[in-house]
Amino acid sequence: MRIAYVSADRGIPIYGAKGASIHIQAMIRAFEGHLVALHAKAPFDMIYERYSLWSAAGVRAARRLGIPIAIEVNAPLIDEQRAFRELACEVEALKIETEVLQGATLLAAVSDQVGAWLKRRGAPPDAIKVIGNAVDTAMFHPDIVASAPVPEGAFCVGFTGSLKNWHGVDTLLRACRTLRRDVPEAHLLIAGDGPKKGWVEGFVAGADLQGAVTLTGWVDHHALPPLIARMDVATAPYPATEDHYFSPLKLYEYLAMGRPVVASDIGQTSGLLTGSDAACLLPPGDADALADCLRQLARDPARRARMAAASAAEGGRHDWKDNARAVLRHIANQRAAA
Repeated sequence: MRIAYVSADRGIPIYGAKGASIHIQAMIRAFEGHLVALHAKAPFDMIYERYSLWSAAGVRAARRLGIPIAIEVNAPLIDEQRAFRELACEVEALKIETEVLQGATLLAAVSDQVGAWLKRRGAPPDAIKVIGNAVDTAMFHPDIVASAPVPEGAFCVGFTGSLKNWHGVDTLLRACRTLRRDVPEAHLLIAGDGPKKGWVEGFVAGADLQGAVTLTGWVDHHALPPLIARMDVATAPYPATEDHYFSPLKLYEYLAMGRPVVASDIGQTSGLLTGSDAACLLPPGDADALADCLRQLARDPARRARMAAASAAEGGRHDWKDNARAVLRHIANQRAAA
């Protein structure tokens, strides 16, 4: 089987370490694992493209070659460009987007919210399938030995990812400042970097938390598991937003590592964790609720152990190989129905 993986977004280095790069690398590895077995049964050719703002290369090539095209859609990119940057040539951008959404055999949306956006944009409903992000369970699993620059005996609250406004690190820091009043052994481990790093460092200094916060800076993806393994609780404290359409990689990595999770009750995070004993879901942006939840967990190791077991079980159900199977199965079904 031959699959062409296309990513025309120059902001995402294929072999980089940012979350989108990890997604691309993981899906390529996952497809590789299925190719030999499937090809022995029936030859199968397709194109798999990560949706980017100005690319219709995949759908045009698929149309010319007469082969299926799966488009992985992670965000409403035109909306993002309008909101956070400058959208040039809007009419042309919309035409390209329409061509892509109408021409895809499969639109693999990473969240229900992205799937709903695709429908509003006029994409064929039968082509839309929600396939959330996942994790490499061979790399992230509960048997990883913990190794992190955190004091021995500390109650470690963890966060991984980019330090950006919409990741809620400000809420987390305020919660940890409150938490330290009742749990002086609490220690915050932040594995990541980003535009709010200066703000984080300023808050830590102003709140006199220098000995209670470890900021590692950017960490290679392969070096994350030992850090997550040291976390007594792993957090995803997203703020309230109008349309939270993300499918956070960190959540799947926390789960696969068997870490108790505390996260905002919002978007795809709610869909993934509601009803699960692996997590506590809290109002987005509520630092007091977050501090109270962390305080309770710090005092209840038995509850943390139950959450950890549930987390590991849930995480094991979300491997990238499962995503690759879902894509290939849908493409095969589409071809059979044609």
